[in-house]
Amino acid sequence: MAYRLEIDEDVREGFVRCAGEQLDRAVRELSERINDDPVDAVHSARKAVKKERSLLRLVRGSMAPKQRRRENAALRAAARELSAARDAEVMIDTLRRLSERYVGQLPEGTFNEIRAQLEQARDSQRGKLIESALSARAVQELGAIRVRVEDLSLRLGGWQAVEKGLSRSYRDGRAAFVRARSRRSTAALHTWRKRAKDLWYQERLLSEVCGPAVAGQAKDAHHLADLLGDDHDLGILRDMLTRGAVHAPADLDAVVRLIDHRRDQLQTEAFYLGGRVYAETPKAFIRRMHRSWTAGRGQAAAERERHPGELAGATGAAPPA
Repeated sequence: MAYRLEIDEDVREGFVRCAGEQLDRAVRELSERINDDPVDAVHSARKAVKKERSLLRLVRGSMAPKQRRRENAALRAAARELSAARDAEVMIDTLRRLSERYVGQLPEGTFNEIRAQLEQARDSQRGKLIESALSARAVQELGAIRVRVEDLSLRLGGWQAVEKGLSRSYRDGRAAFVRARSRRSTAALHTWRKRAKDLWYQERLLSEVCGPAVAGQAKDAHHLADLLGDDHDLGILRDMLTRGAVHAPADLDAVVRLIDHRRDQLQTEAFYLGGRVYAETPKAFIRRMHRSWTAGRGQAAAERERHPGELAGATGAAPPA
């Protein structure tokens, strides 16, 4: 099923279902696809783990703190072990998109020389991943979490189960937006990206209940996370070029200047979009989300109560058999 709570679904049941689906997906990628396409399998598994961690943050107000911290730490450790192979692939893709955007600005050979070194690093990481037991350990860790999820209990239900976590995600994201806009440091922007991604995942989870307006804001948060993700990847590539991690007979300074130009564009667009995503105060945001949730749940309840006898009673006709 989709990564979302159904309109009339019990919150705990929906959480367990979504959590189980993401963990099953991560285990499947790392056990069935890892040898055929290790980089894509790791990417898909890490994405599933991030969704799972956003789920935990959403219901943080209903879980025992010790339990949430344990599961979050286990998920973080599993994802971290798999990061090197994926990061090496991301750098190649980041360089490709930069060269395509600024085609003709620098000799093609400049990008080719850098790409050759990045591909060597990527191939080395692929080999290490296949030969090591990292994916097997991650599968074991994720499998253990999957078993525990089935026994998860939430202390609150309905809106109260998600209110605190959603409020925290929005408040933290809004604060991260303000810090990133004032500092424009790589670390501040990366923190903002993580919080924007949390908001995207959580609004996506709630959009079926809360309606199209929330789905629209989730799309904005998604686009914002993508902009900040592209900026972050370029920042990592810039760091590699300036600290000597790439030794290529090419004009690296010119590539760095292109990176700085593109990052300035991405950050400018992100700040404008962030102003829209985080336009409300946290209290106003939660009030709106609560009203949307109540309306969606009310609609579902009204639809459940309908039955063929209503029309028959109104018209005097016999209800259908």
